[in-house]
Amino acid sequence: MAVSTSTTTLPLLFLHRSTASPNPTALSFASPLRASPLRSRASASASAAPPAETLADDLPSDTPPVGEGSGIPMPSSIGEDGEELAPKQKIRIKLRSYWVPLIEDSCKQIIEAAKTTNAKTMGPVPLPTKKRIYCVLNSPHVHKDSRFHFEIRTHQRLIDIMYPTAQTIDSLMQLQLPAGVDVEVKL
Repeated sequence: MAVSTSTTTLPLLFLHRSTASPNPTALSFASPLRASPLRSRASASASAAPPAETLADDLPSDTPPVGEGSGIPMPSSIGEDGEELAPKQKIRIKLRSYWVPLIEDSCKQIIEAAKTTNAKTMGPVPLPTKKRIYCVLNSPHVHKDSRFHFEIRTHQRLIDIMYPTAQTIDSLMQLQLPAGVDVEVKL
């Protein structure tokens, strides 16, 4: 017994907002899909329904226009809020060290110095550890398969200081950090 299957491609249904009414609840079907022969029952019931413009007129007038009270920010308000949220000036400190306890102590010193001057700190954020592996031959002539592998791990931390003052910068300049910590400061 052979079963034949026929495949038909159905058009995708797309909803779009009606251009006549700014209300987001008034939706209508896209124009090429209104008279689709595949949806005879749906098109018959859609033709009996009133147009979308009359539905939008029946709604109460206290619904806000799109963007005002709907939670969707308008493009003009994004720039204003972005300036308030982003700090005008920040200090980014990047620390590098081969030894983890040394870099952790340095981070604590920097954060304490910033907090005593009422500056907001973010971090320390641990960045990925960089591993440099060196391969050295054990014997230069006969035993080429015998090799030593040495690696150096560089641990990194990132600290951001928001809204620094002159006192914050002075307290950071007076810190005595260990010699095994590389400090990179960006304003």
